[in-house]
Amino acid sequence: MHIVFTGTESTFKTAIAKRIAAHFNLSYVPEYSRTYLEEIAPYTKITPLSKEDYDRIEEGQLALLYSQGYYDFQQPKIFDTDGMVLHIWKADKFDCVDDKLLEIPRHIVYFLCYPNVAPVEDPLRVDIERRDVLHEKYMDVLNQLPNTIIHLNQATLENRVLFATTEIQRLLNHSI
Repeated sequence: MHIVFTGTESTFKTAIAKRIAAHFNLSYVPEYSRTYLEEIAPYTKITPLSKEDYDRIEEGQLALLYSQGYYDFQQPKIFDTDGMVLHIWKADKFDCVDDKLLEIPRHIVYFLCYPNVAPVEDPLRVDIERRDVLHEKYMDVLNQLPNTIIHLNQATLENRVLFATTEIQRLLNHSI
């Protein structure tokens, strides 16, 4: 089992993923787009993001997933997003549906973070005002997948972490 935190921007995905990884002493795999936009190409124009930059982000995210054992389950890991985010982003920004991004192993367990929390300022966020619309797209895609989906709609970061911790412990106990 691998855990993937997903959802729209500014819903505590990264904060929860890092805290859960530390709590369970599991490897944490970051979101590649943030690495790309902050470290590799920090002067990239993100509104609008060019298709070329998107393609580099997609290539980097998929390479990261492969290198971190996302497709080959050996030991549980925490992933701060996966190819599903790219699928939604690509469809929304470039009107291009790419179902290969939805080739998701059954051992992936999704924690969907809801946009019912106040957004945090961040220069890399471009769709704060569209979080509810985009959340529906996440729901639509997740409802088509056979994977387990756990909803994180608690009103605070602390409550989301607590709920996720309890659910992951239950999943880990069940898998033993």
